[in-house]
Amino acid sequence: MKASMTTKSPRTTKPEDVLLQAWKRQADAGLRLLEAMVEGSTRMREIQLEAAAQAHADAEATRKALAAASDLPQILKLQTQWAQANAGKCLAYWRSVFQSVMETDAALVKCMYAEAAVPLPGAAQRFYKPLEKAAA
Repeated sequence: MKASMTTKSPRTTKPEDVLLQAWKRQADAGLRLLEAMVEGSTRMREIQLEAAAQAHADAEATRKALAAASDLPQILKLQTQWAQANAGKCLAYWRSVFQSVMETDAALVKCMYAEAAVPLPGAAQRFYKPLEKAAA
């Protein structure tokens, strides 16, 4: 009986191991968040570059058409067509930007909730589930 009182149970984990594991989880979560942000900013940059290249090409084509125009009604027609086309392209650009921002936001929220191991609140689930399906 005395022998069982003097023997101590071996410690399976050291305090520094617990701290190391917690630090690793935090570092991993931070890196996953950073990765989601970089992917989102890369998508945003691609959208911007595509829009800039298209705008430059359209402006050059319009400039050439205006130089070739021979009378005022033709110039006004070209200007109207250019303005209408730009309005549609502007809407498409901002729609793409908004979609990219929402996908990035959904990825960030997903990373944060995955680390916390907490289910998304009901309102957030209704909002982010369609975005996850669209991104997949």
